[in-house]
Amino acid sequence: MSTRTWLSTLLCVAGLGTIAGACSGPDPAGSGGQGGESSGGAGGTGSTSSGGGGGGGGGGGEPIVYPDGVLCPKAPANDPRCGPAYDPDKPLSEDELEKALTAGLDVWRFVGTDGACAGCHAPDGFDLAKIGYSDADIERRALAHVDQQKADALVAYIHALRQKHGMTELLHPAKFRPEQPAFEAFAETTPGLQVTDPKAQNERDEAFMHALTDDLKLLWATGKVGSLEQAKQARDEILAVDLLKQKLGIPFDHLSEDGWHGDPHLSIFEWYPAMPTAPLPGKEAEWYALADAYVADPSDKSLWAFYDAIDSLTGCAYDLSGQGDPAFYQRACDWMRLKFKSLQVFQHMLRHTTTKYPDVLADQPAGTTLASALDLVIHRSPIWEAGDFIRIAPLQRPQQTACFSQPNLPCTLLPAPIDSTIHSMPTYEEARIKQGEVFQQSWFVMSWLRDPALVHESHNFATFIGDYLESVLLPHYDIHHAFVVAKMAAEKSAATAWMNAEGFRAGTGKIASVRTFSFKQIRNNKSPPPADDPRRTTHERMFANFARMWIFLVEDDLKTSGEIFDRQEVLRAVRFMRTWIADLEGAEDPAVNALVLSIEALAPTAKELRTPENIAENPGTGLQPTGTWGEFDAPYNGN
Repeated sequence: MSTRTWLSTLLCVAGLGTIAGACSGPDPAGSGGQGGESSGGAGGTGSTSSGGGGGGGGGGGEPIVYPDGVLCPKAPANDPRCGPAYDPDKPLSEDELEKALTAGLDVWRFVGTDGACAGCHAPDGFDLAKIGYSDADIERRALAHVDQQKADALVAYIHALRQKHGMTELLHPAKFRPEQPAFEAFAETTPGLQVTDPKAQNERDEAFMHALTDDLKLLWATGKVGSLEQAKQARDEILAVDLLKQKLGIPFDHLSEDGWHGDPHLSIFEWYPAMPTAPLPGKEAEWYALADAYVADPSDKSLWAFYDAIDSLTGCAYDLSGQGDPAFYQRACDWMRLKFKSLQVFQHMLRHTTTKYPDVLADQPAGTTLASALDLVIHRSPIWEAGDFIRIAPLQRPQQTACFSQPNLPCTLLPAPIDSTIHSMPTYEEARIKQGEVFQQSWFVMSWLRDPALVHESHNFATFIGDYLESVLLPHYDIHHAFVVAKMAAEKSAATAWMNAEGFRAGTGKIASVRTFSFKQIRNNKSPPPADDPRRTTHERMFANFARMWIFLVEDDLKTSGEIFDRQEVLRAVRFMRTWIADLEGAEDPAVNALVLSIEALAPTAKELRTPENIAENPGTGLQPTGTWGEFDAPYNGN
């Protein structure tokens, strides 16, 4: 497969990322919500202000219209990165089409050198067809796995798929980024910067700031919250931001990267797995029967039947041995299989030309909710887990905390053929550290877009409070981080379907609740841009208005409901936010102080909704970080 083993395997290198197989897909969607549960946050509109379940992500299933910037040019224009779209004026005959599809599918599943195409792609190659990889790229990468005859059959197969699905419009392999909101990210202003360059991240962050202030004109980002009405307005405006349509300054992965096209593409920052998945011995017929059933009826139910069988019917089809250990590269393959699962979800949305995440409860009994089927929902949400895998076991670590120097410092080491597809600039270690960081940024954010309350991505409390998402955005995506803090708090406060959930999620869906406030990353430092940075003033305004908004809203909630979820922690949060006003605006605000005094008077008599049992069963799930709030235990008395 030429200069790079194409991130390893899967013979279907046929032109798209890792040489693997199951390609598929037409119009990719954004990160839509998880399904369409009436009671809960998966699917839906992404806003929870009307009492929905929260965590919906902001997406619907409206038809996609791709901007010209992510499309291959139409003939007669030519782009060497793009292959031919289907030309209705020059179709294959019915017989020619059938022969090409039959022969091509056989090659698609043929186990060549380093696996079969179907092991790294969609079940039928739809992704390779819709993303307009050129014939030359498909052939070149295929030849690393199969002979010339089969490579030719693969090229013909992709052409046939484009005709079968009427693909007169193809997505550009080097411009289209799966799940990217609005399909394009804000660009840096300095030409030639890499995606990992801190300067580029700062510039894209500033562009996002202008979108919030100049385009959306959010009160939280532009004005001063000085009344309850304005606090409600600010929260409603934040809730109304459609995360699937709002352009960001964080570019997501391309479906595939290929170093053959230049050093900037020497990257693992892509969707395609570099190590193939294959049916276990004796399970081939059962596995491909599920694949055939899905292709014949690509419904949400069929998708999950195919997807759920990945764990039971398939395994890693790659030599994992190294340094005398037959499973030395097991972590790498575990990560690649999470990519493979994520790809199946993406190709399904691509196939249906939608931004709506497939309904994770489509095959469940009526009345099933996200909360009642949480294990299943998390299992069917692989994108977050793929990012989290690299957080736990990165590709490399700094020398002072080198890989495996302690039992709690694992790494995901890549087999040499795959590792060689990543550049080593400025150093081997730093290149892999930075690529791991941008992978986390991309995959964490794309998960958050469809679950902005982070209620159903993981059983990990740190995930739920946004710790990992926030930390990976710092220190350069400071405006994005401020927006995440504000949006997540608003969504958590509105996720009413989770109010009586089990475990640490209980209390989500109420304003006067510890669950609304996630301060882990801003307890001691809100990570402001430098003093002379054009983002600094807006950043300070955002956090000052965050405090103003929630102090107004907490007081109103206590007056209206007479209830509170975790009295001690909510009071700590309010007392903490009160100090932000002087820190960020230069002086205390008597009106805000008066609100805090009112909260101090209302809270002691409010009904406590958090039970002692919930606290005991979920230790360490109060205001974060745990054990750092003693200075805010004393009531504020106006002095």
